[in-house]
Amino acid sequence: MSEREALLKLAQWAGSHPARLALDGEGAAAALLPSGTTFAVSAALSKLARLTADRVVECDLGKTRALIEGEPEPAPEVLAEIQLDPAAPLPSADVFTFADLFAFDGVRFALHTQPIPVNQIVCSPRARQFSDRRNLPHEIVACGQSSVLVPFMPPGVLLAREIRRKIALWRDRYKETPRLILIQNHGMIALGATAEEVQTVTEMAVKYAEIFVGAAMLGGPEFLKPNYVTQMDATKRV
Repeated sequence: MSEREALLKLAQWAGSHPARLALDGEGAAAALLPSGTTFAVSAALSKLARLTADRVVECDLGKTRALIEGEPEPAPEVLAEIQLDPAAPLPSADVFTFADLFAFDGVRFALHTQPIPVNQIVCSPRARQFSDRRNLPHEIVACGQSSVLVPFMPPGVLLAREIRRKIALWRDRYKETPRLILIQNHGMIALGATAEEVQTVTEMAVKYAEIFVGAAMLGGPEFLKPNYVTQMDATKRV
């Protein structure tokens, strides 16, 4: 299966998932293409459940990253210049974030969704707790020792820059690539080397968000001690 085909299946899976991961025009999906210099991304405001090949836009990785360093928000006519086919639909506003994320080892697919339990948390004062702490052992296996938490900014260049900054700080501490990015008031981004890895991270993040919300309603989550989290994370690498 080609990367474009895997991307289509990933997007359709997210859009039709019973957990209502992305409804209407919510969410976006992207895949790094074999050349390593281009990537494919769902078009702006696509309904992921019904995403078709003509709504998948191929973009130049270098040109997209260059725009992140320029104006805060490029005009649509400038945005079209990053596309391999200028006549194609404009890509999702997450195109800049995806371009940056593909710079990390092991990231070839990315999925931005809006799961209800995750948004319940990132729209609350408990977002930092959910991103930094872990409640259950397999949560570490699926989602890592912690997640990257990013303050809300409208999708586009400014959000891409903020995600870049937050990941740099996170990597200084954990020395690896994150699997899960939480955006306050705007859902989550799951990362992986394959579409299947992204699906796993997404579903497990939703599961543990539901557990976290339930625990908060019962008096507050009881978190695993940090030394246990570190030990379990090291064990899964053996």
